[in-house]
Amino acid sequence: MNPLGVTALVTGAGHRVGRALALALAEAGANVAVHYNSSDEAAAETVAALEMAGVRAEAFQADFDDAAEVERLFEAVDGRMGPVRILLNNSARYELGELSSSTVEEWDRCMAVNVRAPYLLSRAMANALPEGQTGKIVNIGDSRTNRRERFVYGVSKAALRGLTVSLAEALAPAIQVNEIALGAVLQPTDTPRGERPEMDQFDYGPIRRMGTLNEVAHAMMWLIENDYVTGETVHLDGGRTIR
Repeated sequence: MNPLGVTALVTGAGHRVGRALALALAEAGANVAVHYNSSDEAAAETVAALEMAGVRAEAFQADFDDAAEVERLFEAVDGRMGPVRILLNNSARYELGELSSSTVEEWDRCMAVNVRAPYLLSRAMANALPEGQTGKIVNIGDSRTNRRERFVYGVSKAALRGLTVSLAEALAPAIQVNEIALGAVLQPTDTPRGERPEMDQFDYGPIRRMGTLNEVAHAMMWLIENDYVTGETVHLDGGRTIR
């Protein structure tokens, strides 16, 4: 797919990985709907940066804890910016805690944002896609789903991987669905500065460094521009998964 002139929806696009993905799409000529939950100022800054790239951009607020808001988000984007042909499911709930201390509330929050929202948005995109047009869905996953310290989060990202495969089968051939499973790219915002590992204390994988936002964006663009890949997970983790 050539993204030029295409409407793309990027969830959680106000900052961090989502912002980098939105900027990469704008540089390729896509018009970008910037979803945010509470980061209204960051979303406005992202929109301004996208407009500087010469594309149309608009911010849309929605709380993914509420399924109705997810559906209203898609309807608003589709109504104001035209058919969504690129969907980047980037928003994530990053709960910290082991199995023994996990709660039903944490489970529901993680599943709502990390699995249910991508499901609802993907279904809405498929139902609204004009006949004869094609689309791309890229889910942002995690290369480590078996996390003792983030048990519920890990389970939700494993579920997202399963959703990716099921969507790829259900939406073919019109829509290709893939996942980018990230390794260490950015420090979690909830990690205290004094607890952040130094290079020699953390297994970054064979490449022995953190990834960059540019590398994430390049992986996304490859999946969008290649029309013969679906149901795949690209492990962008410096080779950590082979250990």
